[in-house]
Amino acid sequence: MGKGRKIMAKLRNKYRLVLLNDTHFDEVFSIRLTPMNLLMLLSSVFLTFVLLIYLLICFTPAKRLVPGFGSTNNRESMMELNQRMEDLSRELENKQIKIDALSDILSGKEKKFDSTSVRPASN
Repeated sequence: MGKGRKIMAKLRNKYRLVLLNDTHFDEVFSIRLTPMNLLMLLSSVFLTFVLLIYLLICFTPAKRLVPGFGSTNNRESMMELNQRMEDLSRELENKQIKIDALSDILSGKEKKFDSTSVRPASN
């Protein structure tokens, strides 16, 4: 017999699972199982569990906890806030350059400045 046939024959062997009452030795529960049936039962329970978790994540607010699964509205607002932050940082940098130039002029450390900006002219 081939190796595969031996495995299939072992999976088809029948076993009986019996639960007995320990004090009276009465049979409480009995079921006939094969390793194949047990394997099918465990795999179906596992798949059901995975399906329930998937449905829980997809159709409840819990999906916001998964990275990259947020709504597109949040993503667009984040992009807009990021753009505003970059604009404000550029504006702050320009104002700081102007303040530095004005403080140099007022303190008497005059420099030659370009006529179109407050940056020192390069000679």
